[in-house]
Amino acid sequence: MLGTGTSLPDTKRVQSGILVEQGDRSFLFDIGSGVLHRFVETGTDVKTLDSVFISHLHVDHSSDFIALYQTLWLSAFDKILHLYAPPPAREWFRMLNEVIYPYLRGKVNVEVTELKERDIVKTGLLTVMCRKTQHGIMDSRAFRVEQGGRSVVISGDTAPCKEVIELATGADILIHECNWLDGRHSEGVHTSPSQLAEVVRKARPKKLIIVHAFPEVVFNIQKVISTIGADQGTEVVLGEDMMTMVL
Repeated sequence: MLGTGTSLPDTKRVQSGILVEQGDRSFLFDIGSGVLHRFVETGTDVKTLDSVFISHLHVDHSSDFIALYQTLWLSAFDKILHLYAPPPAREWFRMLNEVIYPYLRGKVNVEVTELKERDIVKTGLLTVMCRKTQHGIMDSRAFRVEQGGRSVVISGDTAPCKEVIELATGADILIHECNWLDGRHSEGVHTSPSQLAEVVRKARPKKLIIVHAFPEVVFNIQKVISTIGADQGTEVVLGEDMMTMVL
């Protein structure tokens, strides 16, 4: 867990980012502001990076890709970096190279794949299944990462939706956003504790890790955990930067 925070600056939580390590390869799922710094803190060699999966192109999920792009060049990264993201990923990457940071163009070999709603990506020994999430007007994806019969599901930003429940059913770990407390909010954008409780009831993951939690959620975390985990049979914890899970 590299970044478990939101768009609001936080001394303990940077923006969204998860590192998956498998053998001698590493994979990033989202890369918001501060995630590259956390990546370096793990001691993982940046040259082990195989792929970056971006759930959607909001700033708090993608902004450190630019810093990573330059870091790979300066580190003499000599492989193909696979970048997976929903549309308009190709146009976004083209603009980075041709308009905003032309000095980086061609410095690193990046292969961009735009993710369809139900794509399956096989990379190394990992299988990554995608589903469309419900996040306002953004085209966004959730991911299920599988290897050796174990599974981790990463919701990205989403309101409760059947696609994420389907993806998370029976997962060993569900990493799901809980952006705000119960109350009146914009519909179809984020998830509240009571809504997340219903997701857990239907999907039955073994463990739930709460991420993308605004300060009021963190401040009331014991009540939030009680709301989500009551009689569910799922372990519920608040995600923290640099938290590590081994599957």
